[in-house]
Amino acid sequence: MGKCKASFSFVEPEPVIEPEKKHPASYLRKTFMVEQPIKSALLQMTGLGVYQGYFNGEALDEQTLTPGHTDYNHRVQYIKTDVTNRMVQGENVIAAILGDGWYRGCLSIGSHRNCYGTKTKLACRLEITFTDGKIKLIETDESWKATQKGPVRENDLKTIEYVDARMEMPGWNTRGFNDDTWHNVVMGTYSGAVIPQEGEKILEQERFKPTVLKTPNGEMVLDFEQNMAGRVTFTVTGSSGHKVKLVMGETLDEHGNFTMKNMSAKGSGLISGEMSQDLHYILKDGIQTYKPQFLISGFRYVLLENWPEKVDSENFTATAIYSDCAQVGSFTCSNPLINRLVENIKWSQRSNFVDIPTDCPTRERSGWTADIMVFCETACYLTDAKRFLVKWLNDFMLEQGEDGSLPFIVPAAGKGSRARSCAGWSDALCEVPMMLYNFYGDINILKEVYEPVKRFVQYNVQRAKKKNKWLFYKLGRHRKYVVETGFHYGEWIEPGREMYQYYIKALFVPDTEVTTAWFFHTVKRVSEMANLLGKVEDNREFDELAESIRLAYRKEFLPNGQVRSDRHCRFVRPVVMGLADRREKAQIMKQLNEKCIENNYKIGTGFLTTYKILSLLSDYGYVDTAYKMLENTKQPGWLYAVTKGATTIWENWYGVDDKGVPNDSHNHYAPGSVGAWLFSHCAGIRPLKPGFNEILIKPMPGGTLTHAKASYVSIHGEIVSEWELKDGKFTLDIQVPQGIYATVALPNNEEHHVEGGAHRYTCNH
Repeated sequence: MGKCKASFSFVEPEPVIEPEKKHPASYLRKTFMVEQPIKSALLQMTGLGVYQGYFNGEALDEQTLTPGHTDYNHRVQYIKTDVTNRMVQGENVIAAILGDGWYRGCLSIGSHRNCYGTKTKLACRLEITFTDGKIKLIETDESWKATQKGPVRENDLKTIEYVDARMEMPGWNTRGFNDDTWHNVVMGTYSGAVIPQEGEKILEQERFKPTVLKTPNGEMVLDFEQNMAGRVTFTVTGSSGHKVKLVMGETLDEHGNFTMKNMSAKGSGLISGEMSQDLHYILKDGIQTYKPQFLISGFRYVLLENWPEKVDSENFTATAIYSDCAQVGSFTCSNPLINRLVENIKWSQRSNFVDIPTDCPTRERSGWTADIMVFCETACYLTDAKRFLVKWLNDFMLEQGEDGSLPFIVPAAGKGSRARSCAGWSDALCEVPMMLYNFYGDINILKEVYEPVKRFVQYNVQRAKKKNKWLFYKLGRHRKYVVETGFHYGEWIEPGREMYQYYIKALFVPDTEVTTAWFFHTVKRVSEMANLLGKVEDNREFDELAESIRLAYRKEFLPNGQVRSDRHCRFVRPVVMGLADRREKAQIMKQLNEKCIENNYKIGTGFLTTYKILSLLSDYGYVDTAYKMLENTKQPGWLYAVTKGATTIWENWYGVDDKGVPNDSHNHYAPGSVGAWLFSHCAGIRPLKPGFNEILIKPMPGGTLTHAKASYVSIHGEIVSEWELKDGKFTLDIQVPQGIYATVALPNNEEHHVEGGAHRYTCNH
């Protein structure tokens, strides 16, 4: 991950700025002459900010929000475009419009600005090869011209785009434009690596037309009937100087009026920053169409203010924007609510896969590590997520501290030292690569992360030796393996517990059961990696360390092999992580099953265990309970939101309370991690060997379902599992890629071993 061979010179287009203010976009251009035949022309462009590049007036390619989001302190991507067929004899023009983007714009819940720098920059390199073999380079230097007097008067990826159409500059990015009034740029510097694009392209995707609503309080609101991350393009007719405003939001309030209140997390008033998603537009005369250049919003509804004409739905289009990860998985079943849940999961993934995996497309847009850790398996069943996530993991590794600590938001965007090494969050650097290895079989992913994860374990070894002054009464030699210092979110969003209460408690005393369990789990993972990579001594050393942590956990949190808690998460963790012995696991799962029944099959787990609970219940024989939890339509439950018309996954199980008041983000994929269970257990498609080099197909029918079908396009080809229950008979149709072996386990415990092709099985049920 060093600097790329192509050199880049960065220029700064803004002569003077006020760092705390939002700024106009910068428009840049460079003219040059071509006077002989060319063989090829390759353009490379990047920016610190977000840019749209042009060559002779045409957009460079279909991508948007280029060059994407990386930790700019360390690196930035560049985009390559072949412009051979766009080159003309005579004058040619390279141009770009440059905005704040992630580099200088509002980031995180606090909407902090200037996290990476105060001045935007652009770099370009055009290599022209002539037919006679000579090469000419056109690079960014002081000869480039710029202006800040274009129509985009303020821009921020998260909060606002302010446009004055009266200031349009027709032809500014084409040949023949007079730029005499523009100023010259100045040279800038950048110390990070400039790398080829690693992630998937960010593209404009599905388009939607709205229904026009007049709310009870008389406002005009557009309902696009799908929550998404994207932009609204509009056509309007009016008089020059008339100002309109579009406000993007996720939901209506309990009275049916437009609201943004749900974007302020309860108890976050002291840290919440600007929460707006506003598009301000000053009209020029006549008919005009505008598509935002920089603003991307999380929304379903759009409030229109001061619209100068009758609101016609045909004049508005919402366009979803997300990284172009190929769709490889599908799931359908006989329960339409579950089918809608699957669609909601897909839409939350799309909305939060915009070059990095984020928590929500509205309030924070941060790369929270636990969110993608719990959702990673689902993401891989639904999409080819390898390239997207490897790019993000590269930023994760670059942000490791010298002491081995890791952030829990990536890119960290200037977060301080407190925002590091959170148990169950920062461990994602270990968990996500292991999941990618299982799906894609690429050992190189483990090779890349091994040393950073090993340093993280060593950091935790030292941290576990430190004492928390608030736990002075906790004694015993085993305490040197119990992590009791640092900031840890713990079992986040556990039903019945407010988020801000977690936060305040975690500032002083972490949940040491969570921290110690994750300490153990990551050590075991590193031991597993060491074994796969042939590191024998490391494997032995980490196995010994893991056993010491396991004994400490058992002494402190699992006395006599028993869980002494009413919290469901305390039953899940020791079983799924192997902290309990085999016989103990059976008893713990029996108790967990009883608690799920007592809780009327409602969700009782939080962030760090919900993604495992249905798999555990199913694997220990409680398939009926798993289905009743999945199909529960009461709150808290996955299908409750579906019954309330949700089109994405809510952050909070109580995203709409019993009075209809919306709370928190309505577009978080983490609770949608249940999607993996639908593939792995309901339909039964699982890898027996990494990369699905050998497959297990073990469907587990249950609940009200009479039919289910899942397909997954693995690296070897499509895998299909489709079952039906009819008249007491279970019928299973499967498809296995050629050359791949599969074990088929039927509900009556029959097993079959087959090679590629289509196969059918039946049994009584």
